[in-house]
Amino acid sequence: MKKIVSLLCLLCAVFVWGGVSWALDALEVQALRPKAKLSFQALEQGKLLVSVQDKDGEAILGLKKEDFSIKQGVKTAKILSVEDVQEQRNIGLNIVLVVDNSYSMEQRKAVEPLLSALNSFLGLVRPIDNVHVVTFVDPGSRQPRVSTRTFQGNEVSALGQFLRASFFPATTDGTYLYDSMQKGLEIIGQMPADSQKFMLVFSDGEDINSLVKGEEVALAAKGVKNFSAYAVDYMDKPGLDVFLTAFAQGHNGMIRKANSASDFLPILKKFSTTIFHRYVVTYRFLNPPTGTLTSAPGGVNIEEVTMVDSSPLLNHIYFDTGKSRIPERYVALANPADTGAFAEEKLTGTMEKYHQVLNVIGKRLVANPEARITLVGCNSNSGVEKGKIALAKSRAEAVATYLQSVWGIDPSRMEIKARNLPAVPSSSRVPEGIVENQRVEILSTYPAILDTIKSTYMLEQADTKELRISPSLQAEVEIDHWQLRLLGGDKVLATREGAGNPPTEVPFALEALGLRTIATLGKISADLEVKDKEGNVFSTATSPITINFIRREERMAQKTGNKVMEKYGLILFDFDRTELKDRNQVIVNRVLARVAELKSVTMDIAGHTDSIGKEKYNIDLSERRAKAVFDTTRQTGIAANAQINHVGNGPNNPPYDNSLPEGRSLNRTVIITLQYME
Repeated sequence: MKKIVSLLCLLCAVFVWGGVSWALDALEVQALRPKAKLSFQALEQGKLLVSVQDKDGEAILGLKKEDFSIKQGVKTAKILSVEDVQEQRNIGLNIVLVVDNSYSMEQRKAVEPLLSALNSFLGLVRPIDNVHVVTFVDPGSRQPRVSTRTFQGNEVSALGQFLRASFFPATTDGTYLYDSMQKGLEIIGQMPADSQKFMLVFSDGEDINSLVKGEEVALAAKGVKNFSAYAVDYMDKPGLDVFLTAFAQGHNGMIRKANSASDFLPILKKFSTTIFHRYVVTYRFLNPPTGTLTSAPGGVNIEEVTMVDSSPLLNHIYFDTGKSRIPERYVALANPADTGAFAEEKLTGTMEKYHQVLNVIGKRLVANPEARITLVGCNSNSGVEKGKIALAKSRAEAVATYLQSVWGIDPSRMEIKARNLPAVPSSSRVPEGIVENQRVEILSTYPAILDTIKSTYMLEQADTKELRISPSLQAEVEIDHWQLRLLGGDKVLATREGAGNPPTEVPFALEALGLRTIATLGKISADLEVKDKEGNVFSTATSPITINFIRREERMAQKTGNKVMEKYGLILFDFDRTELKDRNQVIVNRVLARVAELKSVTMDIAGHTDSIGKEKYNIDLSERRAKAVFDTTRQTGIAANAQINHVGNGPNNPPYDNSLPEGRSLNRTVIITLQYME
């Protein structure tokens, strides 16, 4: 596995290329090779000239796209191509050669080896490269004093001829190294600032005759951008020259000691490899996500409906494990003075009615003084409740105490009994069934006490159950987080969010949002914001979703009639039972009598179950419950004026909360809904 060992090259600047300014802020370029040393310059936006060397300063050849990484903060660039400079035909290099042609070279018989090595180096020069050669010249008595001469070109033969002419017919008597380097830096200073510039210095001896001082050369080189210096030290003394060493190493280059003329060729080959074998790396930062957000349906019709609601009275009070105190979810009035304002017909919704069940029964007992009830306390007969008849009795006594203290019911009208499991228990094999057996059953032979709870109220009804919001995204980088909002004007109606890619469809149940709230908005919409793992953020939104609100008053004014729904919940089925008996049959008969009064009506019969047990079995159970009601309607001959549908939902689309024991009990039902125009 390749290891990321590169040094991190950070550059904060503004470059101008072709008249276009662009910022290269904290660009981090990595070579994915062990012990690699990397330097780079920006050629233009999305293109770098990169040098990669090993620990010995040798150029690393043969690198591919997978060998580079470019980042900017958390953003990662896609490497588009990596090409060796030698293969490029549109990027030229600027090279200045400073060559010591003093007499000592002739004395040491080093001229021909040097010219041969320089010709090998210049053999890599291409037509697009720009080469300057600076050599010494004895100024003599000329004024102004001139100690250097220069040549510019890119033809190898012409460059070679100039170099040979610098040694023949004669070398110089003086050594003008600093003057020549200063001249080379003047030439470099006239080159484009954003071009890559190289200086290669060959010195046979220490400077003796220059007017320019070494510190002046160092100062002139300070701050030159995109500049690298290389030096060959052929001075006849041990070790590397201090000045040339500082100059080369201080400007992103290298220095080598030539102990003999035979060292010239390998040293210059090494330098040429480093200078000419650079990489042009093209890249682009990955784009932020794009996409669309759509909704279905594109519009929603909501109408006011008169709801005649006949909810079953669930005559069970459920208790917490090991407790005999009535749970707080049951509505308890504070004192007898509050009972006068209580009216069961003002209650809406089956669950609200159920949590008021003690007050409903209390009110009915007051209205029917001859009626009596039996309170049967039960326990689950398992765990901490096993065999605890006293606990079962104390539960029944708690219900009796409330009815007596708040509703003034005479204790003589309430018989208290206790047992372990109920007469018809829920399954004790699952925790949900065990909890359902921890209850008080309220029994009465007087029909009015346990009759359904009837109420009439206005209800909003939509022509769809949910809005489905569908994101469609295209992303080059993995999505980190998403947030989807449903909006009504400036108000956030609902929010969904998560990590990774959003789902292909996000549903919003309209009833959970509140149909009355939505109906008044006129229009709603959704927006989506996603953030990828590189910090790119993308937002999009749906087109407005039209809300058409049909008010009851408008229908009546237009004489189109008022839509009425009558909902009848059967008095519930025992656990795992389908028989229509007792109060269930009473309710069915009541519904059939109502249908006979209407000219045209749609009857929907929906069977339900709790969530205990296997889904397939529960669906079949709910279908049998619905069919039992359907078969009764067929026997009565009401089909002529009624369109009758029946279905078994099983545990799906439960009308009540399956997490509560009362919700599961209420879900063991068949709900009959009548719809007609008044």
